[in-house]
Amino acid sequence: MKKYIIIVCLLLAKSIFAQEPNKTRLSVQDCIDMALENNIELKNSQLEIDKARATKNEARAEFFPTVSAQAIGFDALNPLLNFSIEDIDNAQLRQILYTLYAEYGANMGLDKEYSLIQNGVILNAMATEPIYAGGRIRNGNKLAKLGIEAAELQEKVKEDEVRLQTEQLYWQIVALQEKVTTLDMLDRLLDTLDKDLAGAIEAGLAMPTDQFKLRVKQNESQLNRKKLNDGITLLKMAMGQYIGTDWQTMTLTDTLGLEIEPTTYYHVANEAVASRNESHLLDLSLRAEDLKKKMTLGEALPSLLVGGSASYHTIFEHSRPNAMVFAMLQIPITDWHKTSYKLKKHDLDAEMAENKRRDLTEKMEMQTNQAWFNLEQSWLRITMAQTALSDAEANLKITEDYYEAGLVALSDVLEAQTLLKQSRDELTDSRVEYRLSLVNYQQLTGY
Repeated sequence: MKKYIIIVCLLLAKSIFAQEPNKTRLSVQDCIDMALENNIELKNSQLEIDKARATKNEARAEFFPTVSAQAIGFDALNPLLNFSIEDIDNAQLRQILYTLYAEYGANMGLDKEYSLIQNGVILNAMATEPIYAGGRIRNGNKLAKLGIEAAELQEKVKEDEVRLQTEQLYWQIVALQEKVTTLDMLDRLLDTLDKDLAGAIEAGLAMPTDQFKLRVKQNESQLNRKKLNDGITLLKMAMGQYIGTDWQTMTLTDTLGLEIEPTTYYHVANEAVASRNESHLLDLSLRAEDLKKKMTLGEALPSLLVGGSASYHTIFEHSRPNAMVFAMLQIPITDWHKTSYKLKKHDLDAEMAENKRRDLTEKMEMQTNQAWFNLEQSWLRITMAQTALSDAEANLKITEDYYEAGLVALSDVLEAQTLLKQSRDELTDSRVEYRLSLVNYQQLTGY
């Protein structure tokens, strides 16, 4: 009988656990790694790198010979070339040829009229190699290489954005879960107060109106719990979509730990800006403008190429293959006037790029300083919230003691509990704000 009961219990336990979905335990780093792997914009950034590499390979092919082949076959309705004595404009010469043909043509097997090129095949192969193209090939390859560097830097910038967005979602969820924990504590206090109040009313030591005030507070707590749970659900849905996992099985494992004073992370703003990926991108834009100018200048410079070709045809009766080598020097004569204006445009573009770099560098320095100020303010907010929480806990303890002694009203206890909840929520918010401010500052300083 005992054996039967044990088997039934095991089967029931197995059924219960089978109904419970497998939970996916995720740390902050787990979520970041999944976001980096599944984020669509990052996948597109990698495709942009592949495109830039393909462009580089395309530009590198300009260094190698160009080989082409042609094959033409034709069959005309009539010969393309007809020639006879009648086609000679000189009448005296035409008469002499008629006389000669009448005496000797027939015996020699000659015809009065000849037709040529009615059908045949033409084969041709040609190879050319640029020797000098005004530096356009070399500079074009350098520009394509810059394109790869720019695409890789853009990917790093996007990775930083994904990391920051993931951390924001993660710690917002953690913050709401901490606030639910605070509500659990508050509800336990309210339940204890409810039991004590029921006995006090029965003994005539409290007014029934106090029960009404307590119910209002309990209803308010229930509504706040609903809002928090809904907020957690929405944020988990957003997180699940962002990192590519099922939000319903998601369990976050990291909690708000102890913070380190911000002075540990301080960096000089201008040095930090110089190391940022955005600054490197601005430098690349200036180098790209310089290469574009050189390529435009190359269009007005002489170009030299060499080549060779081989051909074969069956147009004439006695056909034979042929081959040749050649060199071509091309010197632009009238392009200098137009090129001078193109170069002027590139100079203006380069000046605009330099102005943009200087402007954005100054803005990034201000952004870095602002991020540092936010970090300091978040730290100050934490210290103030910790002091306020200690005061609120002490205030609640004193108020509860006074209430038990009949020295204060129930409303004072409820107010003290509300202050405690607000203090705990403020500390939670300030710690999340500090963590996100720190992540943002570390990204801006490149550390």
